[in-house]
Amino acid sequence: MPMKTRIIQSCAFAFLILFVGLGLSGCREEPAAFRFVFMTDIHLQPERNAGEGYAAAVEKVNQLKPRPDFVITGGDLIMDALGQTYERADSLYRLFLEISQHLIPPAYHCIGNHELFGVYTQSGIDPSHPEYGKAMFKNRIGEGSTYRSFDHQGWHFILLDGIGITPERRYIGLIDEEQIEWLKQDLQKTGLDTPVVIALHIPLFSVMTQFLRGPLTPNTAGLVITNAKEVWDVCEDYNVRLVLQGHLHVVEDIGWRNTRFITAGAVSGKWWEGPYRGFEEGFVVVDVRGNDFDWTYETYGWQAER
Repeated sequence: MPMKTRIIQSCAFAFLILFVGLGLSGCREEPAAFRFVFMTDIHLQPERNAGEGYAAAVEKVNQLKPRPDFVITGGDLIMDALGQTYERADSLYRLFLEISQHLIPPAYHCIGNHELFGVYTQSGIDPSHPEYGKAMFKNRIGEGSTYRSFDHQGWHFILLDGIGITPERRYIGLIDEEQIEWLKQDLQKTGLDTPVVIALHIPLFSVMTQFLRGPLTPNTAGLVITNAKEVWDVCEDYNVRLVLQGHLHVVEDIGWRNTRFITAGAVSGKWWEGPYRGFEEGFVVVDVRGNDFDWTYETYGWQAER
């Protein structure tokens, strides 16, 4: 084929691609670019200079350029309400809200195991207490619920409650049946094409245990969501691009098909005693562009008290 003919055909083909692309973009507009932050495992307490540390993390979020549109917190916001008196738990929630009000972007909060009030018997709290269990989180932070969803710039965000309470008054990783039914309906309303982000405290999936103890070592009920397979069966046909999780204080990036599972370190590192397993204190910054995203783990220069 003469060179001139090949060039003409190539140009025509390129024009066709451009024309079709423009036509399709007119039918289905791509989501706009935006940024958000996922910060988990703050473990706020009056000890260990944790208040100063969390305030420093908040200031780092506020100084990010470009500024995030919003923040999602990943649970274990306080340290802790599980085995404490009402006075201690109440003071921790108040401290968290006091410092969090300095966040410039709006914040949406996941519940973690340490937000459960009075569940451990050592707390001396009777289950009949009006703020027992998850009620304190619902009343103070969750706006009446422990799970929710919202839309932003063409993406759908789901915040799950992955904490179960056993008859023995312990916690496990669990998405209960009522929430699974809600999740089914929420995803059905969202549709198959909309990109979805799921955030929760206890991970759906993790490989930390296998790295630390060997590939055949099973996870425990307190480390991961025990019915994660059932939950993922609900999600896998949808466009779930990203699952953000906490609890483990390490950073993981696990890919499965079109989904990334990111375990997002900890704002508190080793519970405000320095880095944990080589991971510094920090949080995840997600930059969304169209139907894709990039992420980084952002440290904020905290030095633990020695």
